This record gives sequence, C-alpha cells and structure tokens, in this order.
Amino acid sequence: MAEKPATANAVIRILRLLLQFAVDEGYISQNPASKPRLIAVPPRQQIWTNDDLADFVASAERAGRRSMALAVLMGIHLGQRQGDILRLDWSQYDGTVVTLRQSKTGALLKIPVVRELAAALEATPRLSTTILVAESTERPYRADHFHHEFRRIANDAGLASLQFLDLRRSAVVRLAEAGCTTAEIAAITGHRLERTMQILETYLPRTLPMAEAAIRKLELHIDRTELDKTQEQMLKSWTTICKCLILVPKRGFEPRTY
Repeated sequence: MAEKPATANAVIRILRLLLQFAVDEGYISQNPASKPRLIAVPPRQQIWTNDDLADFVASAERAGRRSMALAVLMGIHLGQRQGDILRLDWSQYDGTVVTLRQSKTGALLKIPVVRELAAALEATPRLSTTILVAESTERPYRADHFHHEFRRIANDAGLASLQFLDLRRSAVVRLAEAGCTTAEIAAITGHRLERTMQILETYLPRTLPMAEAAIRKLELHIDRTELDKTQEQMLKSWTTICKCLILVPKRGFEPRTY
C-alpha cells in the first residue's frame, strides 16, 4: 500500500465516508479517519509517443476492438477527459468540427478534427447515437467496461505504464511542441485561460523536442540580428557613397595646374 499512494488515499477516503456514516447514524461518537492526511501524490508525467499510439491501435485491431483504437485517437486529438469522450454523440460532429460541453467545467468547445481522426470517424459504422460502441455488447461503453478493455489492450501492447488519462496530458504536450500558444492550447483542452499556465506546469513536462524548438528559435533570432547588423552597415556605406557623389561637381574634378 505504501508503494501505491493513490490507492492508499482512495482507501482513506472510503474509510472516512463509511465512518462518517456511522457517526451520522449514531453507531460511533466520532470519526477516527477524519484527521489522517492524504499522501502527497506527485503529478503523472507519462506521455504517449507516436510509437505508443501505433502499438495500441495495432493491439486493439488484433483484438477486434477498433472502438478502443478510435477512443485513443479521439483522446489524443481532442484532448478531453475519458467521460466526455465516451459520451460524444454523432450529432456533435459535423464532419470537420466536434462540439462538446465539458461535464466537469461546463466549458463549451468547438474542436477542429485532424485528418487522421476524421478518417477514423468516417470509417466507423454508426451503430448508435453515441460514437463509441463496444463490439461485445453493441452498446455504448460503461466506464468500468471501457477501463477493463483499455487495460487489457494496453497490457497486450506492452504499455502497462500508460493510462487513458495520460492522453489528455499528451495532447497538451503535442500542441506545445507544435508551437501552439497557451491560449490556443486552452481552446482545445478547455482549461480556463487564467489557469492554463498553472495547469500546464502539471500537463507540460519539459521535453527534448521543446528544447530543440527553443534553440532553433534562438538561432533564428541570432541570424536575424546578424542580418540586421549587416544591412545596417551596408546602408551606412551606401549613404556615405551617395553623399560623396552629391559633393562631386557636375564637370567632375578639374585637373590640377602648376
């Protein structure tokens, strides 16, 4: 339990609720679990790579679960929480844009769909009003069923350390690595603008591609600065030449006589 602080915290929360119920019903006089502090859990930093995505999609297709492959593509390209992904309705997709209202924040988002996801959606049969339908039941996924299928396919793909919730973080990282601004990222993920920077401290691990992009920008800035200096020197030289030409008499310089 000590090696899994998140699990320990969940146990404490449940115990606290149960004992508080006992207090409310008069079975005990006080809740002994009301004081224990939860264990500080460091934020997850796991990121889905392109290879991870390809491996999961291949594993899902081998297992006959193309709906799970589609779910992961929706997660990485839309940057939304699992619950909002599972609830997405076909009526919320017009062929180019997904429109949704986040269940947690109430934020209304209009997210343009990238070509890869558009192609996957186009190839998906509309078996229900809900986009994601379980092959085994031909009904929309329940959260527990989805989690079970995801875990099985991820493990088979050798991705035991990754979770579906990591896709949201990974979407943020991909957008940042693509050069998107904080406001542009927030327009996709639905975070409030004033909190986006703070939240990105969790969702945006510093990666090598980001550092490489920063160096490219620095080198471009240096090149532009050097070019500006060269152009300034050339302008000064031409200005001097022009001034000299203006001072020359129309007939030119007379030869010196002795």
